[in-house]
Amino acid sequence: MRCPVNAYAKFTQGLLDNKRILDALAIHPGQLILDAGCGTGYMAKLFAAETGPSGKVWAMDKDTNFINTLKNEQLPPNLEVIEGDITRPTPFAPSSIDIVYISTVIHTFSRNQMADYLNEVKRILKPAGRLAIVEIEKKETPFGPPLASRWSAEELKEVVPMDPVITVPVAEHFYMQVFRKTDKSVSY
Repeated sequence: MRCPVNAYAKFTQGLLDNKRILDALAIHPGQLILDAGCGTGYMAKLFAAETGPSGKVWAMDKDTNFINTLKNEQLPPNLEVIEGDITRPTPFAPSSIDIVYISTVIHTFSRNQMADYLNEVKRILKPAGRLAIVEIEKKETPFGPPLASRWSAEELKEVVPMDPVITVPVAEHFYMQVFRKTDKSVSY
């Protein structure tokens, strides 16, 4: 297993199959995407390339070090970096985002934070917008959080108030679960 060298590297950088993620999301020009918990922004940069100049990507993280490092990089004009926490109200208008992507973050949420996260995602996603969650499998692995903190794809399907679309293995020990926004009420 390759480990990031940079002290401020996102844990999954270099581990995930980025092409498989991009293929499953089928991003197209003009889409509006939020990478919540972006870390170094490595996926946000890939999303920006896919959406093209007619689209927009926001790389959001609550870690000031990640945000400051990313702001100092030469970024594409359709990529904006913002400091924020997806479990709290964000600056995005209701029904304004096509895809919310979050990678290896939700296992850190408390029950209340998970409920707040789901409410905020549901608020900002466009009708039929998609939520993509990348997480570590809920089984023994050589790394990762305690099993009790992890979410299986099946558990996510029970708690996320959206229609499950696809579950994709995105690396050894990692999966991505994609949901589509529906009119189901948020209940956690």
